[in-house]
Amino acid sequence: MDAIESDELGRAKINYDKCVSCGMCLVNCPFGAIADKGQIYQLIQGFNRGDRIYALVAPAFINQFPSLASTGKLKAALKAIGFCDVVEVAIGADLCTVDEAHDFLEEVPEKLDFMATSCCPAWSMMAKTAFPALAKNISMTMTPMVFTARMMKQADPEARMCFIGPCAAKKLEASRRTVRSDVDFVLTFEELAGIIEAKDIDVADLEVDPNEQDLIHASAAGRGFAQSGGVAKAVADKIKEWRPDMEVKIASAQGLADCKKLLMLAKAGKYNGYLLEGMGCPGGCIGGAGTIADPVRTTAVLNKYVKDAEFTDPEQSAFMSNIHMLKDDPNFEV
Repeated sequence: MDAIESDELGRAKINYDKCVSCGMCLVNCPFGAIADKGQIYQLIQGFNRGDRIYALVAPAFINQFPSLASTGKLKAALKAIGFCDVVEVAIGADLCTVDEAHDFLEEVPEKLDFMATSCCPAWSMMAKTAFPALAKNISMTMTPMVFTARMMKQADPEARMCFIGPCAAKKLEASRRTVRSDVDFVLTFEELAGIIEAKDIDVADLEVDPNEQDLIHASAAGRGFAQSGGVAKAVADKIKEWRPDMEVKIASAQGLADCKKLLMLAKAGKYNGYLLEGMGCPGGCIGGAGTIADPVRTTAVLNKYVKDAEFTDPEQSAFMSNIHMLKDDPNFEV
């Protein structure tokens, strides 16, 4: 968000008062001079200690590793690295959909003029930094990463959680006081590819355990979170299901420049009553700084992945009953 500036000698520097950790500078620096802080060493130490570590894989994984042509192959590769099991973060997206739809009905328009989604940490941080008066309009719903990690921590309290996804900003999110007890490590897909290569895993020789289930536990809506517009559509569809008489207007933006314009218009009252979705990266999560595949091709593959989901409605998730415990709100009703 215009965080790259020049110092008194004309050298590029990052203004950390403006930086939202979107990672786009990593992608766009012509000299490859910028790198983010990784946790690969700490993760390997955990494996060497014998820690039980779950891989929480974001739905944007699709098409990132063409040689891992099935989710079964992906699970086999992650277990070969040392993870004890693999969980799809799209499960958390299903919980997030229901919670955010509930929030919208509770808040808009009685308490708030509009509500903005909370899934993209770069977007929400930019909104709160550049438009502090609008901080209250950002949904308080936990992100899919946090929902999933918290759910797994409750199921296996001694285990540790590693989020694997496309997003550099998730590293910042995982360091927050309210999140760091749930998420222990964050890897990007690019870092995971490096680990697979360094581990010298022969993908062709990986055997898929016939007793292992594929990643089939999330809805089509949850899988769709990976692309721009997917979050708002999932939430709006759920609101319309609950309140067929209610019109839910949506506005979305991708890339921080367009996100900033969206919030400027919202501040001016142009989006009263709307559900706003912002994605810090072009195309959404599939265009994140930690991805290694062409976003255009990934969009096509993701759309098929969404279509192939075994169910469409997030409320059909087998994990929906966990939402009361995860929110620590026994009175929460869907």
